[in-house]
Amino acid sequence: MKIGEHSYQISQEYKKTHQEIEWDLIAGLRHRLVHDYDGTNWNIIAEAVFEEVPKLIEQISKLI
Repeated sequence: MKIGEHSYQISQEYKKTHQEIEWDLIAGLRHRLVHDYDGTNWNIIAEAVFEEVPKLIEQISKLI
């Protein structure tokens, strides 16, 4: 969950500079998991983990 927490805390300036990364979706997913655990669609989570996280890692690697 750390990535969701950290993405929420990134400055708006930085987010605007790197709009290719879906910061709000990352933070939103974290909030959804923490606050609506019982209503979580685990198929969506699996899709995010296996399809979206590798893309995110690639995007963030370019920023480092």
